[in-house]
Amino acid sequence: MLVVKTIVKQSPLEGLGLFADEKISKGSTIWKFDPVFDIMFDPAEVEKMSARNQELIRRYAYLSMNTGKYVYPIDDSRFTNHSATNANMIDVAFPGEVETRGIAACDIQTGEEILIDYRTIDAADAKSTEAYLET
Repeated sequence: MLVVKTIVKQSPLEGLGLFADEKISKGSTIWKFDPVFDIMFDPAEVEKMSARNQELIRRYAYLSMNTGKYVYPIDDSRFTNHSATNANMIDVAFPGEVETRGIAACDIQTGEEILIDYRTIDAADAKSTEAYLET
C-alpha cells in the first residue's frame, strides 16, 4: 500500500505511471505490504483463473521473491513503472515483514515519476531476458 501522496498520469516511459504528489525524502517508505490493499495469489491459483484475470495478474502483480506468490496491489502502486538505470525506489527487507518495502533511493520531487527495477522484486522478471528490462 502506498504511504505517500501520489498521482497516476501518462508516463513518457510506458502507458500510465505513478508520480510523486509531494516531495519524498531519501530513505522514506513509499510502499509497504498491507494485506487489505495487497492481495496474494499462489501461482497455482492464477493458473486456474480465466485468461483475462491471468493477464491482469501478470501485468499488475509481481511474483514475490520472498513468498513465491503473486502480490496484486489494488491501490495505484500497480502503475509503478520499471527502470534499470533510473530507479528511484529500491526494495528493502524489514525484519518481521512478509514483503520488502519500497524505499526512496534518493530525494524524489513532486511531479517526478516513481520507478523501480522490476528485476529486484519480481522473480519472473529477474530471470527474464526481455529487452525492456535492460532500459
